[in-house]
Amino acid sequence: MKRFLRHTMFCLVPATLAALVLGVPPAAAQLTLQSVGLSCSDGTALNLAVSPTEVIDLSGAVLAVNSLPAGTPPLTCSLSQDPSGSGNPHYDYAVGGGQVQKGLCTTNFALSAHVEDTDATSPPTSGGTFNLTEQQACLSPSCAPFCCFCGGGHLVAKPDCLHVEGDVAQLNATVTHSDGSFSSLFPVGSEIYVEAEDNPDMIGWNGDTGLPTEPCNACPATMPLLHGNVSVHDADCPGCAGTPCTPTTTTTTTTTTTTSTTTTTTSTTTTTTCPGCFGPCRTNADCTCIPASIGGLGVCISNMCACT
Repeated sequence: MKRFLRHTMFCLVPATLAALVLGVPPAAAQLTLQSVGLSCSDGTALNLAVSPTEVIDLSGAVLAVNSLPAGTPPLTCSLSQDPSGSGNPHYDYAVGGGQVQKGLCTTNFALSAHVEDTDATSPPTSGGTFNLTEQQACLSPSCAPFCCFCGGGHLVAKPDCLHVEGDVAQLNATVTHSDGSFSSLFPVGSEIYVEAEDNPDMIGWNGDTGLPTEPCNACPATMPLLHGNVSVHDADCPGCAGTPCTPTTTTTTTTTTTTSTTTTTTSTTTTTTCPGCFGPCRTNADCTCIPASIGGLGVCISNMCACT
């Protein structure tokens, strides 16, 4: 498997796990496709025909979804062995779960999306889910939520389209639930854009920037997984390497010219650090210090970046 969970509870070798659950030989010597059933709590029910190597990868992805809960209620999935020849080899899919680091906060994700094989750039999905759960992190449990630098929260979104090329999947989804730290960034009814990469396993998401002309062509910055596994399958080209997108950065330059007087102004940007702060804030306006009497430490809160 391309990447497996780096966590003590996931010490089972993936090939052995697949062999125990699905009866797939660990050596994966067979060249024929294996018929497996993928079922998830969001209503996903697929009969797949994939290679033995892909069965191992998919089993790791399912284990990650179940072991690192994301969403409310959390997405859960399972694999079963289907009768030989019963699976459909013509599905594109992206399945996975894991945990990433965003600033000071850790976020769990769970992904299940699939579509009949197509080369269209924005094909509608046959269903699925993309969930997020940010872990709450505070200076002390006794002063929560006032001294929390990661507020915690849940997001549930339903994919509208899925585009798979090689081992890279892009999708957009409509948010059906958001709370906590996600409620202002992704209100219910808004769109979230996701890119998942297999080998190396990565995930990224962002909100509607207004830039993409087709919803599945959005390009969020991807992040490596702290723990977890992502399995992406392109029915046209199983095992092929895809090309991850590169997010664009827009730079705006403003030039002012005067004919009578030339004035040179030198400005200095200083940063402010609160007592006990985890990092500098850009201006005083960005920084709010919670008194040291609350929780024993001061904390610097920035509306923009949490002083990372």
